[in-house]
Amino acid sequence: MFALAQTSVVDKSITVIGISELEIEPDLITLSMSLKETENVKKESDVVTLENKLTKFLSTLGIPKDNFTIDRFFARDQISLTGSSKFKQSKVYKLVIPSSLLLDTIVTKCFELGLENVYVSKIDHSKIDSLKNDLLSKAIHSAKTKAEIIASNMGVSLGKVIMVNESYKLVGDRSDLYYDRPFSMEEVVVTGYGSGRNNSQRNSSTINLEKLHLSKTVIAKFEIN
Repeated sequence: MFALAQTSVVDKSITVIGISELEIEPDLITLSMSLKETENVKKESDVVTLENKLTKFLSTLGIPKDNFTIDRFFARDQISLTGSSKFKQSKVYKLVIPSSLLLDTIVTKCFELGLENVYVSKIDHSKIDSLKNDLLSKAIHSAKTKAEIIASNMGVSLGKVIMVNESYKLVGDRSDLYYDRPFSMEEVVVTGYGSGRNNSQRNSSTINLEKLHLSKTVIAKFEIN
């Protein structure tokens, strides 16, 4: 008769979680807006005049004209009973501005010029990649520090790293949602400018824009001796 013996393997390791978070003001704010009008093709375009006025205004704020672009354009011919040629056109614009401090001034000007449906379609940061990499480095350092504290209090020495994983599940549903996410502007829409919202008046001259919430989480496993 033969006896089979099982040898249990003890996992001598420490598993820790490192988290690093940051809230930062966006410096790339994309505004979407639209304009509709009926225009006589034989006269100078009122739309072009409006676009030039807005571009000139933006230049006084230090915003390059290339930041103001046409996102979508629709047009169709319309013949009147008198035989004159007219067409209806609809334009949707995108405007990238570098600071939320300019929002109130720019939105007010857009309404004055006849633009409508003004809203923040995206917020971002010009150094988003370096910020995320810095957070990842801090999360890894946090995990290692935790492992060292645990090992020291347990009277063991910390060995080499067995595994390091970047995790998004522990961050929640906020991970990378600042990309292409619509953000509402408080007290932006004024009754009388063609708004479909129910805001009846502006209570403040300052628009509050949500900050970017960046977070990195790592799970690290270390040997202990």
